[in-house]
Amino acid sequence: MVLLAASLPLAGSALATPPTSGSGSGSASGSASPAVRGSGGPGGTYKTSPSGFQLPDFVYGGNAVSLLAPVQVGLTPNGFIPRGRIGFQYDRQLHRAHWLHIGAAALFDRGDWQTFRMDSCGLESQVGTCQAGTTAGMDLWVGYTHKLFIEKHPWIVPTFRAGVAGGFWSYPRLNGTREQTRELSWMLGLQAAAGVRFFLLRELALGIDVELRPGFVIHRERLPAAAESSNDPAFILPLQILPLVLEYRF
Repeated sequence: MVLLAASLPLAGSALATPPTSGSGSGSASGSASPAVRGSGGPGGTYKTSPSGFQLPDFVYGGNAVSLLAPVQVGLTPNGFIPRGRIGFQYDRQLHRAHWLHIGAAALFDRGDWQTFRMDSCGLESQVGTCQAGTTAGMDLWVGYTHKLFIEKHPWIVPTFRAGVAGGFWSYPRLNGTREQTRELSWMLGLQAAAGVRFFLLRELALGIDVELRPGFVIHRERLPAAAESSNDPAFILPLQILPLVLEYRF
């Protein structure tokens, strides 16, 4: 009885020990479990199973860099904003769903005074003016972003942004000659945006943004006979639809 009681712990530990692979018939008849591999990424390492593509069960936080491109569709009932946009935005996580963001974008477009929503080019009396050309500029923005967390679908991340934005763009000068009385536009406004990110990986996502940016714009214009330019203020209400957003977390 004493020997039997002493042998029970040894037998239990033997049964709990996993079988070792060998060349015998016993190891050949057993079923092999799928291998588990370790992968590294921002925030540490995690285990993956070779069972094909799977949507991530969580996404990283901390920092994010986003590409906002290639064009914006702007609905401007009173004014003009360049439609082409290539922008970059940096997000810094403060706590959970609370983030701060800052961004900059290059703006570009091509058109004439009708594209720029002007009553006329103002230079009709001069020869070789009122032609179409390229306008270019940039804008900057800074603000707060709220990124929601959906527990059952963590790879879907709705975002809401609020902040301030400002920018400028100059108008065409072909061969050193102005093509309209307007020379430059400055804009300062508020930023209210909503979007969604679809994370295909734990650190990489695709998305789309819709942004409303009401604000004031100042057009610098100079008449043909005027030695100095004048400023013409106006209110604009652009709606920007950015169809391609690429976000990388690190």
